[in-house]
Amino acid sequence: MGYGKIKQKRFLLVFCIICLLGPVLAGCIFDETGSFQLSVPALAADKLQKMLGEDYREYEVKPELYFGGQALPYDSADDIYYISQSMDAGSWNGALDSSEGELYWQKDSYFSEFADALAEGHLFLLYCVNEDTREWCSYRVIFSGMPVMVIETQDGGMIGDHISEAEMRIFDLKFPGRDYVSVSCQTRVRGGTSRGFEKKGYKLVLDEKQSLLGMRKDDDWILAALYDDAGLIHNKFSYDVWREMAYHNSVSKDDGTTMEYVELFCNDTYLGVYGLTERIDAKELSLGETQDILYKCYGPELPDESQDWIPVLSKAYGIKYPSVYETDDWLPLQEYLEVFTAQDGITDYEQAVSMINMENALDHNLFIMLSYGCDNHERKNTFYLAEWGGNADPGYTMIKVPWDCNATWGNFWRHGEEFNNTIYEPERITDPNLWSKDMQALFLCRPDEIGTLLRERWAVLRRDVLSRERLVHMLDEEFSYLHGSGAYDRNYRRWPNGTAYWDDSYIYEYVEGRLRFLDDYLEAPYLDEGPALDY
Repeated sequence: MGYGKIKQKRFLLVFCIICLLGPVLAGCIFDETGSFQLSVPALAADKLQKMLGEDYREYEVKPELYFGGQALPYDSADDIYYISQSMDAGSWNGALDSSEGELYWQKDSYFSEFADALAEGHLFLLYCVNEDTREWCSYRVIFSGMPVMVIETQDGGMIGDHISEAEMRIFDLKFPGRDYVSVSCQTRVRGGTSRGFEKKGYKLVLDEKQSLLGMRKDDDWILAALYDDAGLIHNKFSYDVWREMAYHNSVSKDDGTTMEYVELFCNDTYLGVYGLTERIDAKELSLGETQDILYKCYGPELPDESQDWIPVLSKAYGIKYPSVYETDDWLPLQEYLEVFTAQDGITDYEQAVSMINMENALDHNLFIMLSYGCDNHERKNTFYLAEWGGNADPGYTMIKVPWDCNATWGNFWRHGEEFNNTIYEPERITDPNLWSKDMQALFLCRPDEIGTLLRERWAVLRRDVLSRERLVHMLDEEFSYLHGSGAYDRNYRRWPNGTAYWDDSYIYEYVEGRLRFLDDYLEAPYLDEGPALDY
């Protein structure tokens, strides 16, 4: 066979490969040359203007934009379309298309600056040109390094207190294998105090179970607004630290929840950064078909001598498992509280210890002390799992799991909109008094014994799980992601309240200072008056 025929066959082979892999090559290989981005050619501004002759007119209704075949998230207030990218990829990925016409990027040096384009929320210009109808239009486009979720309500209205039928769509290039999910859902506003905030939190119930953002497969989700979470960091960091602590103990049912960040849109309105959160429930705590009882505490209220326990408990607590329960299911919680909240303190130490999972109680107390969970220590914002011992060991032991941890890591709860209800107070670094109430009662009964147990467990955790290096690395990763994605700045442009005082360095200052303080304090723990929790 002659060289010419060999060359011709090689050309045909390469041509076929280009035809078959065109979108991939356009999105990746041409990326390096600047000729194509996301399968769309990039042209200089003067060439674009020459393309639009005098007989061209602007579209009255712009053609739809699609990413991976799905309609792009859009913010009508700023007239900006959003495309989600994976920061880890380091380059542009995916394919962009329109419902009609041909798309062209205006050439932009930021196409070769992937990380900077995401972090700065750089605005790219995209054109759609239809040679057949002689029409054109332009779009403003931002790339986000964070997954993007869209909720479209059937009636087109914003989500309110009543359940809305809707469609949930999520673009996610961060977690491989689930780039796009679309499912019908129901949604409504959720929360107690947070209902009064401008930025609302939402309950999200999917019509079918889905794994979202690498988390468990489920149909029941929480979209935490993080409005009163300065820096957007305290809840997620708290959940991650607690899960690390729980992973390194032998308790099987105290893992806690998982949260991942997402930028949220509703009906073409940008709502900012949210924490998509797994619910703490029977599935999360691996309860299965057990006789365990899961309570959630909403407030520290207790009955006085003239009141019955259960009517008061039902106002301050809820039973989350089992779904159908009887009056007697309140008794394990009542017995626990009667022992650990007695005005005269604990009179029977052995009985009290038998009512709790000591390993969990130690970890929970150390977590509250380390994070300074000022809105968690008095039972509030805590799940209580009464674990049944079985027929061989009848009776219940209490396991605690923290929840709603915005007022943590030096951020103290304050009333006042200028703070978004939390503000950093460095004096909390050296406050010795924030103990879980049950462990405080045990300590006052047997200070040497409880002090030794806390000191020994702290020493184990400090070797790795709670080392300065590990905690600082976790914070570095979260802030790098929030800022590097561009989402952090967008969120605070949308919801600026509470930003006047916040600085990312606060939480580092607190973590490092609190570790040093507790290292010394737990050598000989004590309780004194200290700063008042005057929230």
